[in-house]
Amino acid sequence: MTQSGVVTKILSGGKAEVSVERGTACGSNCSGGCEACVYANRIHVQADNLVYASVGDRVILETRTSAIMSATLLIYMLPLVFFFCGLAAASALNCTQGAVAIISIGFAVLGALVAVLVGRKKKDIRFQITGYER
Repeated sequence: MTQSGVVTKILSGGKAEVSVERGTACGSNCSGGCEACVYANRIHVQADNLVYASVGDRVILETRTSAIMSATLLIYMLPLVFFFCGLAAASALNCTQGAVAIISIGFAVLGALVAVLVGRKKKDIRFQITGYER
């Protein structure tokens, strides 16, 4: 996966902090009308500075697509799996419809918390600065 960004800080150990624009649901063609664009902002990531870029340089970042996909799968699928497990457990216990809904949602929230905790411990997404943007 390739992205572009701007080097904001040089760190020790051959690393740099890079400001990257977070993607939106509507891409770059947003005229400000969709709500998803509200979340379009910049994030800062640490990257291996393979080209010795300096502060202010526009650079190209690369990371393994499989690492991004596994993180995405974890964040989106784990709460869904927990939701269905809660649904099955509540149904097996012959709970009322309201209780089934509450238990299922509770399990989904629990799944989201587990995904966040696992995601924080898992640091396999490594960014590398591989070139300069022209």
